[in-house]
Amino acid sequence: MIDTDKTINYNFFHWGPFLYKTSLNKEEIKNIKKLCNKNLKKYTEKLAGLIKHEYELDEKKIFSIIKPYIISYSQAYLNYGFEPLGNKIELTEAWVNYMTKFESNPLHRHTGDLSFVIYTDVPKELKKESKNCNATTKPGNIYFINKLSKEKYCINQHVFMPEVGDFFIFPSSLHHGVNHFKSKGERISVSGNLTITKI
Repeated sequence: MIDTDKTINYNFFHWGPFLYKTSLNKEEIKNIKKLCNKNLKKYTEKLAGLIKHEYELDEKKIFSIIKPYIISYSQAYLNYGFEPLGNKIELTEAWVNYMTKFESNPLHRHTGDLSFVIYTDVPKELKKESKNCNATTKPGNIYFINKLSKEKYCINQHVFMPEVGDFFIFPSSLHHGVNHFKSKGERISVSGNLTITKI
């Protein structure tokens, strides 16, 4: 007979890229939104997305808002059991995506050392569409994939339906993408790439 009341102590080991998720407050989101508009320099030619409206952002202004979270990522990475990332982190490029129905962001990776994505607007209709979809990668969700081949008993991907304020930081080499959706409204995200150096 199996003793179901037995207490078993164990450790859980996360495996793979260090994917960090947090949330910006309303004031920070408001300040980021002030930096975004469709009159900025087009950035589409430099990006993988099949998205019409993608624009370059001011790296210094974005970095001044998100810097505390980058420091938090660095500390979390160290706490996780790794060596320090480095003592100089720079935001080298940043952009905003205005994603609408039938547009997508195919599986891709970034340049640099770290990348991030922040969500400033997520349509209610998109959330409903995603909730009613039975596919494994749902419309409008962001999916991170560590290995393209799915193996037994291994975690190779994480999928998220974003909320306004969600802030992901991850290694630039981590593949990620977004499926198209059919609902109305703009799914707006701000992304960027960072470089790390030891001085």
